[in-house]
Amino acid sequence: MSPASKLTPQMEDYLEAIYHLCRDEGVARVKTIAGRLGVTTPSVVGAIKNLKRRKLVRQELYGYVRLTEDGEEIAQKVIQRHEILTDFFEQFLGLDFETASRDACKIEHAVSSETLQRLRSIAKFIETEPRVNRDWMKRFRRFYSEFEGRVQK
Repeated sequence: MSPASKLTPQMEDYLEAIYHLCRDEGVARVKTIAGRLGVTTPSVVGAIKNLKRRKLVRQELYGYVRLTEDGEEIAQKVIQRHEILTDFFEQFLGLDFETASRDACKIEHAVSSETLQRLRSIAKFIETEPRVNRDWMKRFRRFYSEFEGRVQK
């Protein structure tokens, strides 16, 4: 079984949190992981054991948790999916950052590589194609506002 096989969305969230904590604070501790994810410390301890069995994290003396090379690679892929989705939702659907990020977090675990690539490609196309009307976002927001007004009545 490969380390990445059958990772649950929760396991991916743990890897992502550990990655960010190690980057921002130098280390990840069980308590800070729990705080970041809004879970209990026993939940973190159980998840860490599971991730250690898969060789995705290692727990050092004093409880510091760090990603292995495989764990870091998976975390970076999850983060990349999250960023692509958040950017798309924010830039092209006009969602505020909080909503875009929250929705991206839910979708990042299920979206296929093909769908993600197509979202990235359409975003790049819109940004670089000179024949795409640059006012499309304003027009879309106006259309959306009017359309939603008709649907909700």
